[in-house]
Amino acid sequence: MDERLLGLLLRQHASGFADLSGAAASLTLPVSERLLNEALADALPSSAPVRELHVKPLAGDRFTVRVRVGSSPLIPAFNVSLLIERQPVFPASPVLVLRMQSSGLLSLAGPALRLLGALPIGIRVDGERIYVDLLKLLEARGLAHYLEYVRELEIHTVEGALVASLRASITR
Repeated sequence: MDERLLGLLLRQHASGFADLSGAAASLTLPVSERLLNEALADALPSSAPVRELHVKPLAGDRFTVRVRVGSSPLIPAFNVSLLIERQPVFPASPVLVLRMQSSGLLSLAGPALRLLGALPIGIRVDGERIYVDLLKLLEARGLAHYLEYVRELEIHTVEGALVASLRASITR
């Protein structure tokens, strides 16, 4: 990127985009299964106990997640079926709620992942629900300040892709 343009953007960012007050944008972003999993793999620290993580988006706000924890071949990978139960609400509750559809031994997945320290900051399992706190996730990466511009975010799935719909604005 051109250094002058980058400098301009950094100055605007520092001022809270004051010279762009009143701007509004809507975006629908389909993210393919391949790109989603590539991004997750890049975001997963090498020190994390999760050795395999693959998300497969399905139609109807559902997806399956294949997880392998630890390096021992004695610990099998497991699949969890998830359903998007509740969308985040900005700014009051920027939390995406997922519900595990699997039963039986997989109900132990949440406690097992917590014990192994495999869940990143911002993701919490409580019974059959997984809470993805977008504010905490972004805080951990130094990006939380961008949430002040988000007015609405919805995450949906279609076969083979996650679809994020975002509405943001700059107001002063």
